[in-house]
Amino acid sequence: MAKNQNVDDITWIRRWIKKGLSKDKKTLDLSNKRFDLQIAIDVAENMAVPGIEFLHLTHCWMKDSYLEEIVEGELFRGIQELWLNENLIRTQGAEYLAECEKLDNLRYLSLYSNKIGPEGAEALAESPHLSKLETLDLSFNKVGDAGAVALANSKSLSRLKTLHLDANGIGKDGMQALAESPGLKKLETLNMTYNLIAPEGFEILRQSQRLAALKEFRFDSPADND
Repeated sequence: MAKNQNVDDITWIRRWIKKGLSKDKKTLDLSNKRFDLQIAIDVAENMAVPGIEFLHLTHCWMKDSYLEEIVEGELFRGIQELWLNENLIRTQGAEYLAECEKLDNLRYLSLYSNKIGPEGAEALAESPHLSKLETLDLSFNKVGDAGAVALANSKSLSRLKTLHLDANGIGKDGMQALAESPGLKKLETLNMTYNLIAPEGFEILRQSQRLAALKEFRFDSPADND
C-alpha cells in the first residue's frame, strides 16, 4: 500500500494524481507506484481523470487480478496510449485488456516485459475494442508461435502499423505466418529480434516479399548469433 495509507483513507489518490499529472493534463504517470489488490480496487472505484490521453503504469507490480479491478473503473476510458511495461501481467491480464470497452480509442499499447502467453496474444489479436490500435509492443513476453500466428492473421488490428515481438520464443511457424501475414495490411514496422531463428526460418523471412516491403524490419540472422 502507499505510505501512511489505510483502507478508510483514499486521500493518497489525490496525491498520486497531483504528482503524476502533466501540466497540460493530458498525461498521467503512475509508474513505479507499488500496486496491491486493495490499491487496485480503490483506483477502480475512486480514480477518474477525464481528458487524459496518455497513461503510464510501468513497473507497478501489476498482476492480472489488479487489472481485473482497474478495467471496471474509469481510469482507462478514452485514453490513446497505455504503457504497462515491466509488470507481472500474464495471459488473463491480456484478456481483461482485450475485453475492455473503454479502450476503444487506444492507439498505442505497450506490454513490454511481462509474462503474456499465446492465448493472451490471441485475445489481443481478436479484440473488437482495439481496432484503432496503431502500435503494439509485446517484446519480452512468451507469445510463441501460436501467438505470432494469431497476430499475423488478425482482422481486428486492421490499423496496426508497428508490432514489436522481440524475445518471444517465436520459431519457424510463427515466422511463416508473419512472412505471409494475411492480416495486418497496414503494418510498416516489425521487430522480432532474439527469437528462435532456425536456418529455414531465416530463409522464410529473408525471401518474404511482404516483409521486404516494410519500412523497418528487424530480426536476427543465424550469423548474428555466432
